[in-house]
Amino acid sequence: MRVFKYLLVLILLVLAGAGIWLWRLPAATAWQQVQPRMPAVGLSGIGGTLWDGHADGISVLGHDLGKIHWQVPKWPALTGTPGAEVRIDGGEVELAGRVERVAAGRYDVHELRFSVPAARLEALFGAGDVQLQGTLAGTLRHASFAGLDLRQLAGAARWSDVGVRTVRGELQLADLLGEFATQPDGTVVGTFKDDGSGALAVAGTLSLRLPAWEAQATLRARNDDPHTLELLHGVGQLQADGSTLVRAQGTLPGLR
Repeated sequence: MRVFKYLLVLILLVLAGAGIWLWRLPAATAWQQVQPRMPAVGLSGIGGTLWDGHADGISVLGHDLGKIHWQVPKWPALTGTPGAEVRIDGGEVELAGRVERVAAGRYDVHELRFSVPAARLEALFGAGDVQLQGTLAGTLRHASFAGLDLRQLAGAARWSDVGVRTVRGELQLADLLGEFATQPDGTVVGTFKDDGSGALAVAGTLSLRLPAWEAQATLRARNDDPHTLELLHGVGQLQADGSTLVRAQGTLPGLR
């Protein structure tokens, strides 16, 4: 009986020691276990713990994004429903939001705020003769992933200080406002329009079904502004009501 008592105490001490070790698990040690399953992600200058840590550098598919900070609530993680508050900053791209594991291989993202230079989207146009200016910022209200496959998405964005430069010249626009969400067939569909403050009126749609995307927009000179009418001359397809229809399509880089 005494042997059993001492054995029980020993087991409890081992479990307590393991709990303390896990409670203070260094972030670098945790990353060593996770990294083989995430070869596209690189971390450097890792500090803190599994629960409250940071890395001085994060890269995805070779693209440097800046610094990353995370906080993981302990109790949900220990009861099988882990999640984390994540923030990426210190570079051109800024992200902040909550990620939760809802099942094996399934993850949900909530209220992810983002900001990215519009220039990062130039690769969508393939050729190097399109330069985009301004900043695209918004909120990904909800997204669901199964592995790396997107299952559901909904959010809104604003493109501020909009500028488009091509071989034809440079065009400055009012801010563009957009809403986007997945459809029953899995396609992500968005609508966008200008904020009404500029001489050029813009209204359009964007459709994304990985890896392909396509967009179209109707452009119109607000109040028949003569300078805007001149800029629109020869662009896109002239419509019967005097507006101009522009279409574009392409494939997301790296997803061909």
